[in-house]
Amino acid sequence: MGSGGRSRIGQSLDRGLVSVVAFAFVAAMGSPLAAYGQAKPSPSGSETSNTTESPGRQTIPPPSAASIEARRVLDRVRPSIIQIKGFFGNNKSEAFHGTGFAVAPGGVFVTNWHVVSNALLFPEKYRLEYKTPSGSSGRVVVRAIDVRHDLAIVEAIGFAPAPLELWPETTKGEHAYSVGYPLDVGLTITEGVSNGQVQDTFQPRIHYSGALNSGMSGGPGLDTSGRVIGINVSGRLDSQLVAFFVPAAYAISLLAKTGTTPLDSNTVHKQIAQQLRAYSDALLASLDTPLTVQDDQGYELPGKLAEFFVCRARGDPTPDQPVQSASVYCDAKSSLFVASDVTSGGLWFRHQILTTTLDPWRFARRLQELSAIPAGKASSGRDRTLAPFACKQSDVALDGLQANVIVCLRAYRKFEGLYDLSVHLVSKNSSSRAFISTLNLKGTSAEAALAFAKSYLSAIRWKP
Repeated sequence: MGSGGRSRIGQSLDRGLVSVVAFAFVAAMGSPLAAYGQAKPSPSGSETSNTTESPGRQTIPPPSAASIEARRVLDRVRPSIIQIKGFFGNNKSEAFHGTGFAVAPGGVFVTNWHVVSNALLFPEKYRLEYKTPSGSSGRVVVRAIDVRHDLAIVEAIGFAPAPLELWPETTKGEHAYSVGYPLDVGLTITEGVSNGQVQDTFQPRIHYSGALNSGMSGGPGLDTSGRVIGINVSGRLDSQLVAFFVPAAYAISLLAKTGTTPLDSNTVHKQIAQQLRAYSDALLASLDTPLTVQDDQGYELPGKLAEFFVCRARGDPTPDQPVQSASVYCDAKSSLFVASDVTSGGLWFRHQILTTTLDPWRFARRLQELSAIPAGKASSGRDRTLAPFACKQSDVALDGLQANVIVCLRAYRKFEGLYDLSVHLVSKNSSSRAFISTLNLKGTSAEAALAFAKSYLSAIRWKP
């Protein structure tokens, strides 16, 4: 289509989208947390010995070289590790815990943002304390945060051990270790392999083939020299030994920007909102321009928008269904932890292509049902964290087809200027085929959300 046609499409999209801004309301927010970063436990290995047994006497096999090395690394870093505990109100029983390690003189430690987030988001409800390997304890204050990379710099009042060395380099295939306080079993070291930085991902992570369990979050990931190559952050619960470190380079960067005083709890929400908007802006700027499309039964629809997207397709193999369905789901894998009930930064979409042998009236009835605002969408939202969705439904002229489009926005209550976007689209160009497309974008400005919705809709074409 020529530029004149494109101009008319743009005007139609503008009329259909810009009015939704008036429906997006800002309210007030809150959110809790629990430390996480779990993976399935590492299966135990076994060692064989060439030593023969004397009759009636059991021979103890010699320790493996790997076990001796792990013991040496743990002995070296143990004095610089703390357990970070969170307490609710005046309770002496902990609500959550994670791990931290010294990175600078004067009691300066690094841990994960998700370990300390409750204490910053709800300072009147939670307090932080540390416990050393020798059993001493004291107060913890937060000096700096990096929500994008799930990091925080904290100070352990009254405890200043020698800092560990942050090492921003790692080699794929080298032996590695993780240290932390998993569950309730005390200070622990696990052995594994560093597989280097994960490829094709928007969030930089080091893949650690070793065990990470709840409570180890914020602990050090180490090379064989005891240098910190990363910070324990998470593990895949649906896999074995697929765990992740935040690369040490980001802890070095945050440490360089850290002040000498605790964060002001009155401005922490503003700082978090700024970091989340910057993250969303960077994510949208990294997408292909114009948006990459894929052809499916005459429809051109947004596809793999960047190398870090994961797209999966599936369909109904049953041949005798009156409505045949095939779908494509794409995810940027970009969601960030904000609090236990709030994530931000996610971007994903789904297309469902339908063909039918039904008569036009019955198929139109089916599409009418699908084009309604999804149940609960107009009022959904966690009262404490998110305002309800505000939605606008309209018919929009796209390239070669008409479509019914629902655009919804909802505001984050205490993170001013942040919104979630949801778009629901049903085509109306054929009596025997159609497609349904849903788009979700979390934690961005209203202007950026609507601009991306327009780009998304502009990329859709009907080319019979």
